[in-house]
Amino acid sequence: MDKQRISSRFSKAAASYDSAAVVQGQIAEKMIRLLRNHVPIRPDRVLEIGCGTGLLSRLLLQQLSPKHTIFNDICPEMIKSVKSIVLPQHSSQHCSFICADAETCNLPGELDLITSCSTIQWFEDPSAFFARCHTALHAHGILAFSTFGEENMREISSTTGVGLTYHTQSALVAELLALGYEILSVEEELLSLSFESPLQVLSHLKETGVTGIKNHRWTKSKLQAYCTEYVDRYAVGTRVPLTYHPIYIIAKKK
Repeated sequence: MDKQRISSRFSKAAASYDSAAVVQGQIAEKMIRLLRNHVPIRPDRVLEIGCGTGLLSRLLLQQLSPKHTIFNDICPEMIKSVKSIVLPQHSSQHCSFICADAETCNLPGELDLITSCSTIQWFEDPSAFFARCHTALHAHGILAFSTFGEENMREISSTTGVGLTYHTQSALVAELLALGYEILSVEEELLSLSFESPLQVLSHLKETGVTGIKNHRWTKSKLQAYCTEYVDRYAVGTRVPLTYHPIYIIAKKK
């Protein structure tokens, strides 16, 4: 995984992300609903991993009102976005920032909640990250995250041969149980967006920063082949879909 490329792509998408990331916004809204079932209002210390432009960050501050919230992202432009857009609306709340790769940086300790939306699929070793979270949480602290499953963007991976390797829900749960977590909630679903053409799908991916997996070189012939195969295999009437497969897990440190 080329983390520098990933960071660069998300930096370029910072301005367009909020308007394009429709599904990610829906995922953040569902995550906060799930969190409210398991996390008391006004937790002491909360860490958000991969805060992006603040889709979940806003909801955390609005609905949980943590005493101290720590926002992390690998991308400086995303941190800048949260500082300039989200924080002015919550200027009375205590917030701090860690701009670094969450897989390798030091995590703060004694946390009540570590949460993340639509980020862990980019990690090289999620299990090692979960182990580090277990250490960073205080007794009975909560780890709550969404990631994506095997059906995610299946249309893209099947027509281009480019895609992430996704973990199944059962594999993620098994890893967490082995590390000493208690599973409080597990859900998954399929969400779909509809586009006018396969080219519009590529524009959507660019606007959400999801083009940093590898340096895929498009030629005119490759682009035409992609468009033809996408329409042949997936068109519904005059439009084409793009599938998202979010998985939501809330676990408690024993």
